[in-house]
Amino acid sequence: MLDRSGLWWLVLGFWLWAMDLSWAGVCDCAVAVDVGHASFAGGATSARGRPEFEFNLAMGTLIHEELVNSGLTRSFTIIDPSALKERVRIAESRQADLFISVHHDSVQAFYLRDWLFNGRTHKYCDLFQGYSILVSAKGFQFTASLELAKMIGRRFREAGFLPAYHHSKGVIGGRHNMLDENLGIYQFDNLVVLKNAVMPAILIEFGVIVHRDEELLVQQPEVRHKLMRSVVDGIQEYNARYCLPYGGGKGK
Repeated sequence: MLDRSGLWWLVLGFWLWAMDLSWAGVCDCAVAVDVGHASFAGGATSARGRPEFEFNLAMGTLIHEELVNSGLTRSFTIIDPSALKERVRIAESRQADLFISVHHDSVQAFYLRDWLFNGRTHKYCDLFQGYSILVSAKGFQFTASLELAKMIGRRFREAGFLPAYHHSKGVIGGRHNMLDENLGIYQFDNLVVLKNAVMPAILIEFGVIVHRDEELLVQQPEVRHKLMRSVVDGIQEYNARYCLPYGGGKGK
């Protein structure tokens, strides 16, 4: 029979065990990987005529698989909803802690030129290339979203990727503020999925697919893997630092 001291240690041990389980659950960050556009609305068209959605689906699937393999088992993909706000609703209903929208970029229409590929005319622009990370100051978790964007941006730069600058106000046709020129982070306030998400939310443009070389580059398995790895490592860094439950983050 346990004496009072033994009972105290038993209670303490059980409490620590319960806390460990709770902490582990909190740290299993649920990431909503939003695959931009849809099978019925393909988004931008690449220099060789492929819909952006195909690029987004390949990258989003790769990111999701690696998140689950790395221990973030509650992560999930959002594919083919009929409306933009539905993407956010799905993320909320599944209690996502982070929202990552996966996209590939185009350019302003007046930069596009015609070229022939496989006997067909397509639009291209070889002036701009690189990645962009977008955040909304109207979002519920702007400060946390920006912090996540910086972590992923640093990983991109460490992997050798360069930002795109054609959305900046300093470029003809650009309309948006650059919050961090070195890391390629833009302020896009009115993007529906970013301004309506209750969790930290970012949108990543992984490359400019109307650029003829970059279109091919982002499809190379080793390049796609490096891009994916940068995102997953940035998410893991955020998760390790803040490790917050649904609706968490550093706040606005």
